Amino acid sequence: MREKLGGVSVVKWLGAGLFLFALLIRLPGIGWGLKNDLHNASYHPDEPVNFAYSRMIVPAAGQFFPPQPIPRFYSYGTLYLTLLRVASDVTSTYTGGPKVKGDGFSWSNPDHTDWDWVSRCDMAGRFISALAGAGTAWVCFLIMLRVFGKVAGVSAGLLLAVAPAHVMHSRFQTVDVLATFFLAVSLMLAVKVAMDEKVGWKTVLWCGAFAGLSAGTKYTGILALLGLFVALGVRRPPKAILMALASVGTSLVVFVLTTPGALLDSANFWNDFTYEMAHTAEGHGLVFAGTPSGFLYQALNLTTGVGLVLAVMGLAGLIWAGVRKHTWAWIMLAFCIPYYLSIGRAEVKFIRYTFPLYIGLACGFGYAVAASHRRGGGARVGVGLGILGIGASLAYTSEITVGMMGADPRDTAAKYIKTAAKNVGITANNWFWSPALFPNSAEPLAVPEPVRLSQMAQATPPVLFVTTPDGNPTEWDTKLIDGLKPDLITFSSFQFFPIERTLTMKDLPDDIRPSVEAGRGFIADLEGKYEHDKSFGGELFGGDAAYFLPEDFLYTNPIVWVWKRKPGL
Repeated sequence: MREKLGGVSVVKWLGAGLFLFALLIRLPGIGWGLKNDLHNASYHPDEPVNFAYSRMIVPAAGQFFPPQPIPRFYSYGTLYLTLLRVASDVTSTYTGGPKVKGDGFSWSNPDHTDWDWVSRCDMAGRFISALAGAGTAWVCFLIMLRVFGKVAGVSAGLLLAVAPAHVMHSRFQTVDVLATFFLAVSLMLAVKVAMDEKVGWKTVLWCGAFAGLSAGTKYTGILALLGLFVALGVRRPPKAILMALASVGTSLVVFVLTTPGALLDSANFWNDFTYEMAHTAEGHGLVFAGTPSGFLYQALNLTTGVGLVLAVMGLAGLIWAGVRKHTWAWIMLAFCIPYYLSIGRAEVKFIRYTFPLYIGLACGFGYAVAASHRRGGGARVGVGLGILGIGASLAYTSEITVGMMGADPRDTAAKYIKTAAKNVGITANNWFWSPALFPNSAEPLAVPEPVRLSQMAQATPPVLFVTTPDGNPTEWDTKLIDGLKPDLITFSSFQFFPIERTLTMKDLPDDIRPSVEAGRGFIADLEGKYEHDKSFGGELFGGDAAYFLPEDFLYTNPIVWVWKRKPGL
């Protein structure tokens, strides 16, 4: 192969091509779940909240946190919220601002929200994620190109480019993919520190800065510094301890610059930060009830999110490189092992929590493929296996992409229900899990109950829902079946799968027992007085068998069940 092509080095062409390939994979389906003629708010449960929080930041006025305490504002660092606000302002400048009075956005009165404008701003945030996702593939390419050559670099980059869960989440207006990109850059710089004949302060400080950027997006990014510490320990520069301390200081300064509330709004910051740590350790209500230990569940998430072949080869390659005393592998393991222990001990087990581990798996996979290629002969079966794994993951990613480009099951179910019944009952407060039975069906739970109930009553057909005397909603209430008696009752896999998983639990924890018992009682009563009518969605993830998959991998294709009242009841 010639070293240059058209006056540009082949390496640069490979890097640019890989980045473009990864980006182009992420663009189809990027409009999934946004406003259409049936619903207004995004079907992603975090996007409306992220957008609402971003409107409380006004960088041009020097306002980087809310003027008054807002619950859970600091669940993450605020860098992504700031970038989303800037992207939204740019979007308003070039595509037009809100066409309603005020800020164009209001949960207390959704009718005073310009949903077309909100959707455009959400799309801007999704492009940030798509660019960051493609950028992470490019960074993994650069890491392995430096340490083991072109084959290793391309292989590592391809794993990130086609990983199904990473591609899916690169189309979401959320923090995880951007935080992983900054983390990858920090680890890349740590590898550079380890390989430089003369360790420079500049690289060390930049490594700390990107760890701070990652932490300013999602707190766990600070663990990237562990890789730098290993690199400094291997190179043993004269001022290694001083360099390590300087990198920590740099990361903290960058973190405070990107999340200034940590210093200027410290009481609220620490309240939200400690809540988030406790919440992660304690659980997420019913969402992960009945799932295995986090160590096992997150291992399964890795095979689901990357692909079984790629995950196994990546892990094997990383461990083998570590045994062979490759410094880059020690750097990756210095981050991956503590990080895996942290998410393994947690009771909140979203698949997106595994994204930082993809960096180590990608590098291990690149090493495994390149080592097989170098040895030649029968060892080259590893190259074929790697190609097979990339193909399988790309095929699954393509299937998910086609699904995200098509009609969402919540829309399809709503169209059917609107023509098949005079009224319909829902088993829990409407949210992202609900069919689009009225325009604001996917709005967050922050919307006041009187507003929400008024919208349901005015829907066509009317949406029936059981409430307490003071107007608060109740879930899985048999009064819906025996009292309100709607023609149809609908619920989704987001609501039912957690109830189904608890059937394997010997002892129900006290905090979920009432919800589980209510759900089981409701289903038993439903089966006696209603019959299953229609099911929509679930094809991408194995239908009913998907009950063990994490909720955030099922966002784009839930199952929506519709039950019809039996004649004469």
